[in-house]
Amino acid sequence: MRRIGVFTGTRAEYGLLRPVLIALEASSTLEPRLIVGGTHLSARHGATLSEIEADGRRADGRIPVPLAGDDGASVASDMAATLAGAATAYGALELDAVLMLGDRTEVLAAAAAAVPLGLPILHLEGGHRTAGAVDDAIRHAVTKLAALHFTAAEPYRQRILQMGEAPERVFSVGSTAVDTLKAIGEARAGDIEALTGLDVSRGFLLATFHPETLGERSPADQVAVFLDGLSEALDRPVLITRPNADAGSGAVRAALDAFAAERPQQVRLVESLGAVNYLKALLACDAVVGNSSSGVIEAPAAGTPSVNVGARQEGRLKPPSVIDCALEPHAIADAIRRVTAPEAKAAARSQPPPFGDGRTGQRIVEILERTDFRGLARKPFVDRP
Repeated sequence: MRRIGVFTGTRAEYGLLRPVLIALEASSTLEPRLIVGGTHLSARHGATLSEIEADGRRADGRIPVPLAGDDGASVASDMAATLAGAATAYGALELDAVLMLGDRTEVLAAAAAAVPLGLPILHLEGGHRTAGAVDDAIRHAVTKLAALHFTAAEPYRQRILQMGEAPERVFSVGSTAVDTLKAIGEARAGDIEALTGLDVSRGFLLATFHPETLGERSPADQVAVFLDGLSEALDRPVLITRPNADAGSGAVRAALDAFAAERPQQVRLVESLGAVNYLKALLACDAVVGNSSSGVIEAPAAGTPSVNVGARQEGRLKPPSVIDCALEPHAIADAIRRVTAPEAKAAARSQPPPFGDGRTGQRIVEILERTDFRGLARKPFVDRP
């Protein structure tokens, strides 16, 4: 049995890793070792390790980080703690490779820790572009550290090839989000009412807003504009999930708290719904609103229309059901009215299925089962004309 370390630092990332973990756990030649850090271990961010444990999994390695603030220096300190903790965990678990997903600061730290140990990095969801966030640079940095790449779509694979990666190491496999959505099937408004206590019998919006970490406006100004636009088109209940622990997230959290407190009958603000319950909400809602990647990946896969606000997700592939709009109140309100029009959901559900067929997790593990990890960390660089 070869041991694969699987690193997770946030609720959203764990949700996307679940199908891979399920397939790894069923493998006769690969053995997953789950390494948990970031906001999973933070009570202030929902202590989402409990969600992992509710799935019947344990943390084989834990990496506590300070999460003392949301300024750049604090984030850098958290990265340093993650790097040191990951190196310790990798050594203790005697891994053959380490698998990680995405583009967050803790993922870059976890990847950097694997390099001096000679551990091959297996990276999911590379090749995207998100011009409005520092995540963009982080994602490409992890790509250059990684030995194998698993992308959600062929254009993302082509972008990684542009970066000098060898074609036989880059696989277009789809998005693991589709696996979970297909497993859930359908969701009802009653499920969301029972979960949140919010009356959504006449429909609801699902909203998330993260700081644009490369935006010219301050996070406080960004979220104020977003909430002004949301208020202008607020004709139904809204379920809002709080942001990740990005730089500037404190100001966003404070504004969301005030917004929800002023509208207790119409707005419900939650720290985390959990991976499966979030997708149930996404399936049941009228539309997704905000600047989370779920609005451009999971929402189209679920056949749910979405409003993508501002520049945070600029550069990602977006099916027709996603409406881009500027971070301006009237533009946001107008886009919300368009995606909540009666014909919008039918149009979203009739579009060709994006980002895979629901077998991504199994497809990744099948590739790993036939991969020789010895010497894999030694990478070629392919020059292109």
